[in-house]
Amino acid sequence: MNQIKNIKTRFRMSLLVLLTAIIITGCGFHLRGDIVLPELYERVQVVSRGHSDVGRALSEALENVGIKIVPSPETATSVVTVVSSGTQRKALNVAGKAIREYELQLNISFVVQDHKGVQLAEQQTVSVLRNFRNDPNNVLGIDNEEAIIRKEMMKPAIFQVLRRMKAIAE
Repeated sequence: MNQIKNIKTRFRMSLLVLLTAIIITGCGFHLRGDIVLPELYERVQVVSRGHSDVGRALSEALENVGIKIVPSPETATSVVTVVSSGTQRKALNVAGKAIREYELQLNISFVVQDHKGVQLAEQQTVSVLRNFRNDPNNVLGIDNEEAIIRKEMMKPAIFQVLRRMKAIAE
């Protein structure tokens, strides 16, 4: 008798999981991170003069979604040029003469051209913000933390660039 109850319970759970999966896919839900770029980006040249860290991160992200990175515009179906990138730091919370909290903002500006060199949209800029606490008693630790935060900000910024690239092509 217990065995039959277990089978019924498993069947109900399986049915519930299956129905949930059908409903979720039916409403258009998908996990963030899966970006499929159109044919325009089949072979991309990434130009990043003076912004090699952004260019490298963008190239890696494009390769991770199945895009071939090419060295010259002649073999590219599109060219993505990193126009500018930079991080700004501003004080958020000041107590007396001590700054208690900072805000970091990473900005990346880029343009997309087709294989003929025609710019497909206005220059695009993406931004990522992060806050971090300042401990005046641990200056070295704060410097290390800030460097780590700056590095970690690159991933969501590049993801925003990929989403903008997809929107430009559609």
